[in-house]
Amino acid sequence: MDDEFTLVDQVIARALLRKLPPKQRKALVLRFWHNYTLVEVAKSLRVSWGEADEIMKSALLALKDECMKQPRFSRALRNMPVLL
Repeated sequence: MDDEFTLVDQVIARALLRKLPPKQRKALVLRFWHNYTLVEVAKSLRVSWGEADEIMKSALLALKDECMKQPRFSRALRNMPVLL
């Protein structure tokens, strides 16, 4: 698999992101697309810092599980160091 993030990869990633519950999706978009800090994400979601952290961890684990089902991503993910 090529290391480039292609248009096909972007389409798949967006589709997987849409599968998440709204609060998890919003947390990830704010954190990784808009570069919010975790404190800013928590304020935006109107939850505590700890709750925001748990929302983000749950969302990332759910995305990883969904990505593992995609042949395009699964090989690359198996070779990545553990992030969570």
